[in-house]
Amino acid sequence: MHLIYGECGCNASAAARLYRERYPNAERLPDYRVFVHVHESYSVGRLPHVRKSGGTPQADYEDMVLDKVENDTGTSVRAIEMNTGVPKSIAQRILKRHQYHPYHVQCVQILVPQDYLPRMEFRRRMLAKNQEDPQFLDKILWTCKKDGYFNLHNLHGCYTENPHLKRQGRSQNQFKINLWTGILNGQAVGSFELPENLNGENYLNFLQNELPILLEDVPLNIRRDMWYEQDGCPARYARPVRDHLDNEYRG
Repeated sequence: MHLIYGECGCNASAAARLYRERYPNAERLPDYRVFVHVHESYSVGRLPHVRKSGGTPQADYEDMVLDKVENDTGTSVRAIEMNTGVPKSIAQRILKRHQYHPYHVQCVQILVPQDYLPRMEFRRRMLAKNQEDPQFLDKILWTCKKDGYFNLHNLHGCYTENPHLKRQGRSQNQFKINLWTGILNGQAVGSFELPENLNGENYLNFLQNELPILLEDVPLNIRRDMWYEQDGCPARYARPVRDHLDNEYRG
């Protein structure tokens, strides 16, 4: 297989076609990925895995797989196969037998030291308001923004117990793409793309001219009692912005 791969100029798809032409009666006809794996194995000085008796003992497989997971909890069975030659199916069975599970990472916002006291005060105020009115939290227009993207789909860690993994994001310290979205009484409001360079003037323009349009489908009785929540970034703490919010909303 490796000779055919070289004969085809390291073109895995062409190697797979040529192999099928030369060995049409073979029990199994490998696809292009097998040729890539064989070549990578030889390139790092490792013989590709051969599923025959007399090969690597199952106990050695377990040691290799478990060592990989212990050294890198974010590895995958595909990476284990590429680095050790242990087939994905065997690696999956080993991890399952030892009760390892791929726990996904939760995205959370990073906190700096000066954030803690204001957040504690905010929590006390919310608890007091909720005791006065059990429906209070449903009357808040919660706002959020997205200023960057990363894919959490394949971001995980293999552990025997859920460690509740988190990844911190620095959304308070930089603004690349400002996408505003609100949640009011369990319903989404928006979204709306704010200017890339957010300042008090264009944020005030959003509050005065764009937000009323986004709230048109919200019943009047809900809007009348609505509170507007936001963070304290400079653009949202500008004096004209605060004056407008004080005039339009309760808090």
